Amino acid sequence: MQELSLEQLKDIRAALGQRIEEGLAAEGQQVACLPAYLAQPQAGLKGEALVVDAGGTNVRAAWVKLEGGAEVVRGPLTGILPDGRTRPVHAPEFFGYQSDLLNQLGAPANLPLGYCFSYAARVEPSGDARLLHWTKGIKVTGVVGELVGAGLRSAYGRPGVVKVLNDTVAALLGGAIFAGPEYTQHIGLIVGTGNNMAAFLPSSKVTKLDSSWDGPIAINLESGNFHPPHLDAVDDTIDSISDNPGKQRYEKAVSGFYLPQLLQCLCPHLRLPEGASSKEVVEWADKPGQEPPSLAARWLLNRSADMVAAGLAAVADHLGEGNLAIQAEGGLFWKATGYRDRVQSTLEKLITRKFAIIRGDEVNLVGAAAAALA
Repeated sequence: MQELSLEQLKDIRAALGQRIEEGLAAEGQQVACLPAYLAQPQAGLKGEALVVDAGGTNVRAAWVKLEGGAEVVRGPLTGILPDGRTRPVHAPEFFGYQSDLLNQLGAPANLPLGYCFSYAARVEPSGDARLLHWTKGIKVTGVVGELVGAGLRSAYGRPGVVKVLNDTVAALLGGAIFAGPEYTQHIGLIVGTGNNMAAFLPSSKVTKLDSSWDGPIAINLESGNFHPPHLDAVDDTIDSISDNPGKQRYEKAVSGFYLPQLLQCLCPHLRLPEGASSKEVVEWADKPGQEPPSLAARWLLNRSADMVAAGLAAVADHLGEGNLAIQAEGGLFWKATGYRDRVQSTLEKLITRKFAIIRGDEVNLVGAAAAALA
């Protein structure tokens, strides 16, 4: 188990950079580069918006105010989505439950609505998004192929603007709010159960974009599907037994869902609990001594952080000049001992521009509000 060299990390950076170029030029590429049809928030953006954050079992709703910062006026109210995992659920119940949370906020009727909807959906130029297929075990009928923002707004029964975005783009927009004017370039990063990146890229680089969009545009890279060079045999094993062989190879090497599987494969005599998370990997890495599971866990976490840094460097190569703010989200990134510092130190070896890794409170809610007010 040798750590990746700086030259190997540069190879990963260059390969992802090429895949990004391909995704910006044409549909159906390894790195999809999906336009989110959102601009970088303007300095001084202010107003009030309703937001809904749905991306798993739980859903949250809040009333958010932007004015010289961000304030959650009321909420977030949290509930458990009726998601069809244990009983049949249809679209009216799914959207109706979320609209009930909005009604409990007692907000004015005409506020714009930001919908952080973190499932496989394609954003349309209107700002709404069409669900392509369900993920995460959800089975709600009557939603696939439909505009989800319109579904929520119809259930809520009040007029107004609705903008749909996923959690990575929400982190990108929220980070742009929190970073301040010193930083003109932005990346949203998720390193938790899953992995993804988003950035504001010059529209001139998005040659597949069939619109008159002028200036930077938010791009949901869907970078977890990147197939990086210098993977290990253990990566091939985990990929071969996964439910999507050949897909999400970058995510399978770096994210919290797959790290326990990699550790179990490297240490077959180890018995991790069923449904183990990155928490167990971190616990083994933090144990003193040279036991094989501890050595393997440290290697996996260090490799994950290094590969994340190489990915960030690849995205930074596509940005304009200026200081870079990286809004990072995810339990693995912030809770694994030394992980954030490892990403920082490796990225410093790969790029020369000034950058900062930031963490904003309730960034998904703030990002969704910024989208609604844009």
